[in-house]
Amino acid sequence: MAQLINLLPWMPGHSGFSSYVQRVVPALDGWRLQLGAVGEPVLLTPQRWRPAPPGEVPSALPRLLQMVGLAQHGFNLKNLLARHGLGLNDLDCIYSPFFDALLAMPPQIPQVITCHDLTPLLLPNSRKAWLRYRFWQPLHLRKARRVIAISQRVADHLLAFGVDGRKLTVIPNGIEVRDPRVGAPASADLIVLARHDGNKNLLGLMRALAGVQRQLPQWTGTVRIIGRDGRQTAALRRLHEALPRPWQVQLIPSLGATELRRTMRQSLALISASAEEGFDYPVLEAKAEGLPTVLSDIAVHREFHHDSSLFFPLDDDGTQLAAHLHSLLQDGDLWQQLSLAGYALARQMSVARQVAQIQDLIASTC
Repeated sequence: MAQLINLLPWMPGHSGFSSYVQRVVPALDGWRLQLGAVGEPVLLTPQRWRPAPPGEVPSALPRLLQMVGLAQHGFNLKNLLARHGLGLNDLDCIYSPFFDALLAMPPQIPQVITCHDLTPLLLPNSRKAWLRYRFWQPLHLRKARRVIAISQRVADHLLAFGVDGRKLTVIPNGIEVRDPRVGAPASADLIVLARHDGNKNLLGLMRALAGVQRQLPQWTGTVRIIGRDGRQTAALRRLHEALPRPWQVQLIPSLGATELRRTMRQSLALISASAEEGFDYPVLEAKAEGLPTVLSDIAVHREFHHDSSLFFPLDDDGTQLAAHLHSLLQDGDLWQQLSLAGYALARQMSVARQVAQIQDLIASTC
């Protein structure tokens, strides 16, 4: 019997979904099903597969199907399996790191899918995303035998969405801690990792930073907001220009992995102002470096970071954020306490633990 890993929704470029695949899938057994170089579906053994996103599909129709999340409907999976000497009866389980079940598969083949968040339904960036999650994702949820939620917050949303609680298992994300933690702050700079999308609440953060600049005129650090443009970019730039000291804030579309880690380790703290998240992986990335984190007071932040981060309200006028920044600059013991607590949490939330829980769930489902 064989296991199949559904990677058809995997697209070029950096994303949280790609990071999840690159962390989890290398440790799992099974055929990898994804799109090949010209948009054709391919089956790869673990030995032939590499944890790098597939390149951009040159063929128009496969590329369109991939962009709208319908790649599985562009081919016959039964025929593809047959070319590798496999039949549907040879599959004992299908796992998807994405929120996608293979809809054409017979119900006797159990499927496990991963729900990273329901943000497109709660705080959508487009009508298309809302429609997809409201009317299309229920088909995938009904098809799946088990659903992995990456936080209790996501599980609660799925329950409210009508998913049978017996299907749900919470398996939080993990991270690999590669280096000793940062031992002391290297600057007064702050780092933010967020796209310019509504759920990231960068407009609220920019208003809070205006208050911080007025309340802490002596602070000379730089805030680096790293993330690609989105629907809120124009409004964000207007607020940026209106800051008391706009040169203190930089909007950076992207950084390479090495430069990003260097920037993070040379900062005073990471800020996340999100209004809604399924997990918020950059917070855990910062803690894996020993960097203190200052977070918006939302449910998923409290779920994982209640005793290892500082918090500020979503509608902060800068008062609470300024107080936290002043404390981190002046109180070395507080900085060390947060650094140590966050680093310990990152070591506890390992990729090995995450993979073992996924493997156990797949085994019990099959």
